[in-house]
Amino acid sequence: MTLFIFAALIYLSIFMAVYQIFYSREPAQTSLPTELLDLQAEVKPNPGRSFLAAFVPLTKRFEKYPFASLRRSLVTAGNILTLPEFFAFKFLTTIILSIVGYIFFSKQIYYVFAIGLFGYIFPDMWLNQKIKNRQRQIARDLPNVIDLLKLCVGGGLDFMLAVNRVARDFKDCPLKDELYELWRETQMGKTRKDALKNLSWRLNMAEISSFVRTLIQADRMGSPIGEALRIQSEEIRIRRFQRGEEMALKAPIKLLFPLIVFILPVVLVIVGGPIILQFMSSGGIKF
Repeated sequence: MTLFIFAALIYLSIFMAVYQIFYSREPAQTSLPTELLDLQAEVKPNPGRSFLAAFVPLTKRFEKYPFASLRRSLVTAGNILTLPEFFAFKFLTTIILSIVGYIFFSKQIYYVFAIGLFGYIFPDMWLNQKIKNRQRQIARDLPNVIDLLKLCVGGGLDFMLAVNRVARDFKDCPLKDELYELWRETQMGKTRKDALKNLSWRLNMAEISSFVRTLIQADRMGSPIGEALRIQSEEIRIRRFQRGEEMALKAPIKLLFPLIVFILPVVLVIVGGPIILQFMSSGGIKF
């Protein structure tokens, strides 16, 4: 009974804090178009959503407020959760970890509070990691997709028809899903410029933003799209090669700590151990 009251108090305190921060004033207006915010409605199937669905009624009211940055993050992560489901996830992790902390540190309230706070921020860390993994996959596949688009455009296809063809034949990956979304928006009546801007907004990547700007500029100036795609593909490959060089140069620095702490002492024991034992047996060293 005491445990239940403690968990209820933790949830109530967090709920009141969030309410004071976000709901004590009128919802802030966002500069993002309404259709961009509505992109979160198409959430992909997720096994964990069936479990979170039971707690969505507790967090349903969060959907009325903008949370523009969080909505964009959920879209960038691939629409894995809706906004109420994400707040339900935060609610569950906070309560569960607070209960676990209370079980193990019932007499040390600071530890319980720290564990509960970690449970509150853990969904944000998980979401950021999902975004990074998805953006990494897209950055890896982007040069190949641009090359295929260049071949299709060079073969006489319109750019959007080339997007549809590449989306049909390319391997299953996040970039393929985004190409389908780009094609679908143009079929629903949006201009190619608006659909490309929405693509840049959804993915929130420097490579995609540069790709979109190049296409929009080529379309505005009347330049051949095939040449623009070729230049963009070369630029992205050079940038990826430079990123690989940067990671390779950082590797020795990252290896320095484990080398000194874990490997060097073992080497010293293996090399110097027999010498020390020999001196000890001959009476040269006495401890």
